[in-house]
Amino acid sequence: MVTRRQMSIPAVSIITALADRAGHRLVETYDVLVRARTQWEWLIQLDGPARDRLPETLLLDERVRVEVNGLQLGIATTRNRALARAAAPLLLNADSDDVPTVAALDGLAPAFQDASVGLAFGDWIELWPDRAPWTPEVRFAPGRLEPGALSRIWSVERWVPLHLAGAMWRTDAVLAAGGWSATVGGSDIGLMLGVDVRWASVYVPVTTFTYHHHARQVTASHDWQSQFDRDMRFLARRQRALAAFKSSHPV
Repeated sequence: MVTRRQMSIPAVSIITALADRAGHRLVETYDVLVRARTQWEWLIQLDGPARDRLPETLLLDERVRVEVNGLQLGIATTRNRALARAAAPLLLNADSDDVPTVAALDGLAPAFQDASVGLAFGDWIELWPDRAPWTPEVRFAPGRLEPGALSRIWSVERWVPLHLAGAMWRTDAVLAAGGWSATVGGSDIGLMLGVDVRWASVYVPVTTFTYHHHARQVTASHDWQSQFDRDMRFLARRQRALAAFKSSHPV
């Protein structure tokens, strides 16, 4: 375990918004983090009132910092409240029901040695209770994508061929983009659109996390999909506004 006295400024602040205490994989994530070479802090933000106590293993490590919203505020606001506590120059989102790999830290962080990079991402594995693991095919060549590349794909397809929920971000880029967008669906897409207008991205061909599908996922419900479709129309307007601003204010 690491005590507060032993801590220095971390390289990466890991953000976890936690609502469903029953479905979390926090201990599995912690077991991964302690094997990473990259220095980190883990900011767990509980959405809603304080109820269940988190696993003791996490609470004994002072790199793990837990706060409680008190009210049910939703995933975007919960991530942003963790963002407000972040001390590191880089951020890694780690959803509570997924598990990152060591490469999520040690493989992605070096991409930010290029000061123009705001986002780095890798491959991921999707797991279902009743199917074999699946690794989606990423259509990018390894390396750098210029600013605007991801937004142009999204503007045509309303989808980007990467999993933003497990991406690493430059903290200043996230702050400049206003944090995670306050939408029911697509909060990380809104963030990507804001970062991509100014910052480059990097694809690193390593597996960065496992994405666990399960019956309790809010995103699997019909009501969520309806809200998601409405939010996509809102985000399309934001994308067009950002593109217009960039064309009239070139860097």
